[in-house]
Amino acid sequence: MVEARASRPAEEAYPFWRHNRYALPFATFALTFGFSIANPFLPLILREEGVSEHLETWVGTLMGVYFFISFVLTPVWGAVADHYGRKPMVLRTSLGMGTVFLLLAFAPSLGWFVPIFLLLGTTNGFNPACHALAVTTTPPHKMGSVLSWVQTGALLGGTVGPAVGAVLAGLLPTYRSLYVASGLFSIAAGLMALLLARERFVRPAQPLRFHLVRDARTFLRMPNLPVLFGLYLVYTLSFNGSVAIASVYTLELLPQGGVGDVHATNTWVGAVSIALAIGSALAVPVWGRLLDRFGPPRVLLASIALGALAMLPVVLARTPWHLVLARFVFGALAIGIGPAAITQVKERSPPGMESRVLAYLTAFGMLGMGVGPFIAGQVGPWLGLSAYFGLNGVLLLAFLGAWYRSWTRDPPVPGER
Repeated sequence: MVEARASRPAEEAYPFWRHNRYALPFATFALTFGFSIANPFLPLILREEGVSEHLETWVGTLMGVYFFISFVLTPVWGAVADHYGRKPMVLRTSLGMGTVFLLLAFAPSLGWFVPIFLLLGTTNGFNPACHALAVTTTPPHKMGSVLSWVQTGALLGGTVGPAVGAVLAGLLPTYRSLYVASGLFSIAAGLMALLLARERFVRPAQPLRFHLVRDARTFLRMPNLPVLFGLYLVYTLSFNGSVAIASVYTLELLPQGGVGDVHATNTWVGAVSIALAIGSALAVPVWGRLLDRFGPPRVLLASIALGALAMLPVVLARTPWHLVLARFVFGALAIGIGPAAITQVKERSPPGMESRVLAYLTAFGMLGMGVGPFIAGQVGPWLGLSAYFGLNGVLLLAFLGAWYRSWTRDPPVPGER
């Protein structure tokens, strides 16, 4: 009863958190679902558009530039959100992505497809925008449950999307037509946010200013933060950034590169993407309980070590079934790196700069998602994609040592276990 009375003023200060608790998970599901319908099939889309050689280089370069654009713009969008509100950023990215997806579906040639795809990078960032809106409109004692629901919506969308994409790929006239579904669900996510999500925002009196370089220098001088930023880049490189590359790897493992049996090709490409999503979705609650019990530093060490170890079956995969199982295991063991790293970054951020630090962490994540495919595009033609995934494991091991040294060298923050 006392706790209920104590929490009532806090809830009165956040009048819209209940609306957002239901609206944002459905919105993240819709957009991630739409994005995942087409994204795993990008190699097949490019092959359909006439790319016949060095497919991994094409995929890697496109994804690399796409996420590099996102990396550059993410801190800018964060500053704009602080000045104009978080809900406008949610609408910017969802409605913007939906529009560009529809343009991709009707691109008349490869020469049009490439620049339109890169334009998509300027609209990226829906899930971080939803997290920011949830954080700023939710009372502290409800923060964990609301954020977990928002993250669950995204994970479920990433799980179901590739399966639906595999079915639609067999029904639609072209792989590029998958972008119609992606665009419609992205726009639906924006409409959900527009009609259901709410925000009470007071614009600051001072004009909008950008201090991106100054802020970055401040962050990188803080103990542990440079290592955590680098670790998060490697994590996203090997996890989110490997989805399209894993699809190319699947084609390599199929007889005749998957050219013969279209149904089997669609099924296996979708299955490999789904396996990563299911493994991570099932393991997220377990890693959350371990995080509460043992603390972020120890969980971070364990998840990095297990993620690096789980990369070995991916390297050794010789059939699509092997790759499906290996990606499931990797998803389950490596997903703990993300929440543990984010928690550590928040705890070790300068007071009053937590939001800006997390925005830069998101930007490093975007960079990792781009650097991974780009490296794969350069390594694949020479050493094969198994060597690229092996390199991911080596990078994780390197940051395992770097984080251990950083954690033991610098004093812990108050309350850290």
